[in-house]
Amino acid sequence: MKNDKEIVRIDLTPEQKQLVKKEIGKEGDSVELTVKELEERIAPRAML
Repeated sequence: MKNDKEIVRIDLTPEQKQLVKKEIGKEGDSVELTVKELEERIAPRAML
C-alpha cells in the first residue's frame, strides 16, 4: 500500500496547459497531489 504522503505528479498536455492558462491566468506544466487527495478525487465517498 502506498504512503498517503507520497506525491503523484500528472504532466499536462499542451491542450490542458492552455485550459489552465485560460481559466486561472497562470501557467502550469503538471498537477501534483498526494495519494490520498488523488484517491478522494477518483473515488469520492458518499456522505450519508
